[in-house]
Amino acid sequence: MKSKNAKLKLIIISVVIIIIAIVVAVLFFFTDVFRTKRGAFFRYFKTTSSSLELLKEISFEDYERVKESTPYIINGEMTVRSSSNIADSSIMDKLKLKVEGKVNNEKEKANYNIKINSNNTELFGISLAREKNMYAFYSPQIANAYIGIKNENLKQISQAIVGETYVPNEITKLNFDKILEVSKVEKSHIDSYYNLLKNSSPDTAFSKKSGKIKIDDQDYSVVTYTLKLDNKESANVQDVLLTKLTQDSIMMDYLTSRFKLLNMDDEYTDINTFNIKMREKVEDLKSNPDSAENIEITVSEHRQKNIKTTIKMNDFTFGITHIKENNKEIVIFELNGKTLKIGKEDNNIVLKYSYEEDDISKSIEIKHRLEGTIEENNIKDIIEITTTNGIKVANYYYEGTVNFTNDIGAIETFDENNSAILNNYSTQEIEPFIKQLKSKINNVYISKGASIGINLDPIFKNVE
Repeated sequence: MKSKNAKLKLIIISVVIIIIAIVVAVLFFFTDVFRTKRGAFFRYFKTTSSSLELLKEISFEDYERVKESTPYIINGEMTVRSSSNIADSSIMDKLKLKVEGKVNNEKEKANYNIKINSNNTELFGISLAREKNMYAFYSPQIANAYIGIKNENLKQISQAIVGETYVPNEITKLNFDKILEVSKVEKSHIDSYYNLLKNSSPDTAFSKKSGKIKIDDQDYSVVTYTLKLDNKESANVQDVLLTKLTQDSIMMDYLTSRFKLLNMDDEYTDINTFNIKMREKVEDLKSNPDSAENIEITVSEHRQKNIKTTIKMNDFTFGITHIKENNKEIVIFELNGKTLKIGKEDNNIVLKYSYEEDDISKSIEIKHRLEGTIEENNIKDIIEITTTNGIKVANYYYEGTVNFTNDIGAIETFDENNSAILNNYSTQEIEPFIKQLKSKINNVYISKGASIGINLDPIFKNVE
């Protein structure tokens, strides 16, 4: 009898131990109960980059591939679905924008004719065209010839137009597959920087709190882990990271090649120039550590997933938010109060840009979807646009057909010799020309609105 009781006790104890082991394993692997604030912070911080994988999926891949290899004809119409505090609906309902286009990407040719009508009366017309690496527009109401630009020497032209040179000399189409591609060797190097940051930061720099955050008009309960470094701690951490970076040829090549794919300036895309820039930063930190930025990085965890990472450096704030639930997946980029939302909702690709100007909330949201199939050549391109300018809100609906065919006829574009191509002029000639062009566009825009009873604000501000 005693032997049976002993065996029963042993079985019970074993079962209890197994249950405890399972509970501990679950708590360790699927919660943060046994993790330090430092450990939990880096668990979620390292997953920030995974949210960018969505960028690979925000295009209609097969459709875009066919457009690159097969000529096509576009016919479409945009109407005003609703508006508030802009003009009477009897005015807005009569507005229609019609688009006709021919495109042959293999031959690098395209032409679009766009007309805005009110009650079958043409208010405005414009032609957009591509000829090889030149892009131009023509509107008889604005100028008597095509006005355009070559996709080269853009830095000089940018300086003349906006006084900035933070653009490359040539813009290439973004390829997110290439941008986000990481080899095993590169990943191991990236992980080493996480470890370096982890080991260089003091224990007192980490904190934890619970609360709620609002994302896309919805509240989420989160646990937020924060790494906060004052300027001296920041100087030490930056010194360690940047010194390693200047000696790491694989990471230097990885970063500069990605900066190039992102169309960034030469000082970031040339490996030698970028290395010098990093070395100068290291020397500055060593000689003047008090000048280093205060750094605060927060990661917000919801149901064991990092849904938001925010990085603050003095007055600079950058954030990445990633939400995936039901038929919705979005990424929101935030830069000093301006936000860009990219994602998929139901069958739509969604893009929304929001910001505040003079305490007025402004935004433009675009929802894009396709109907039909490429095989049946019955694609419908459907776009819904909502613009917000304080209390002024308008919703536009575009529906167009895309017909893939080798029989599109001639594509009329323009002759460089009979057009105003900005690259052919000096900076001194471009500056006054752009001012006059902006002024002319403002005048046409405002006068055409007034002709049908709409009071419009100028497109370009501070134009004399």
